[in-house]
Amino acid sequence: MRISTQQAYTSMTSRFTELSGRLDHVVTQMATGQRAILPSDDPIAMTRLNQLNSQQSAITQYQSNIKAVSATLSQQESLLDGVNNSLLAIRDDLIQAANGTTTPETLTNLGQEIASLTRSMMASLNYQDGQGHYLFGGTKNTTPPVSYDDTDGDGKPDEYAYQGNGEHRTATVASGIEIETNVTVSDMFGANLDVLNTLGDLAAELQNPGVDPADPQLQNPGVDPADPQLQSDITHAIDTLDAASESLSSVIASLGERQNTLTMLSDAQTSVADSNSVLIGQLGDLDYGPATVTFTGLQMAMEATMKTYAKVSDLSLFNVI
Repeated sequence: MRISTQQAYTSMTSRFTELSGRLDHVVTQMATGQRAILPSDDPIAMTRLNQLNSQQSAITQYQSNIKAVSATLSQQESLLDGVNNSLLAIRDDLIQAANGTTTPETLTNLGQEIASLTRSMMASLNYQDGQGHYLFGGTKNTTPPVSYDDTDGDGKPDEYAYQGNGEHRTATVASGIEIETNVTVSDMFGANLDVLNTLGDLAAELQNPGVDPADPQLQNPGVDPADPQLQSDITHAIDTLDAASESLSSVIASLGERQNTLTMLSDAQTSVADSNSVLIGQLGDLDYGPATVTFTGLQMAMEATMKTYAKVSDLSLFNVI
């Protein structure tokens, strides 16, 4: 059978194209260090690699969420520790005020300190994060959760009010696992803010001069430390404060428990990610020894093909006459 020059050219071109494609594929494998690039390289391995890479991407997102949630929980815990310290300081003031021998001047000073610490707690409860969101107002995070309003029309604030809600935000931190990312003022002190209002009222009472203008000598300035009503109000304030402190401590403990959960999940995910990385390497990493042999063989085959074509293309009847 006769083989025309065109047939020889077509056959050689097809062979050269095939070898060139195979060589390009090996070059890509060697450049990326990946054995399985196309599904045809290893269908089973490619399916498993896709699954593992998808899982790794999910873990990366979970770890990012965990980091963000942990940061905001730590911030909230730090702020609430400060609030709790203020409550303890106020309790010390109340114990001192309950001493019937305390001077009226001292009661006034204690009232001023209690008022200042109460406003400080309000500032902590109205804390905004870096994005301008209020941490402790539930899902209503664009307005301050605690306000201090003038309810009697005298131009001075006299009542604390809660403007947030009791709902909690959540974040996904593992497959099928969500965690609450915030606590609310109502979780700690209830929606009516009894503790803040009780302390605010008592602070005002302690600072009430109670002076008879008709007494030119001002022999008895300030409230009477032994006044039964004052003693009763102080006792009530201590009881209210203790209940609030217990509730606040429980909320702070819940933040710590969530941090422990996040740490456990992060450690488990890190372990899974490390195992996945090993499997991905075993399934997809290129063995450069055999790849180099294949690369060299394909180069030699291409060179041989080109030389053969060159010789065939020079053949004609005139060469043999």
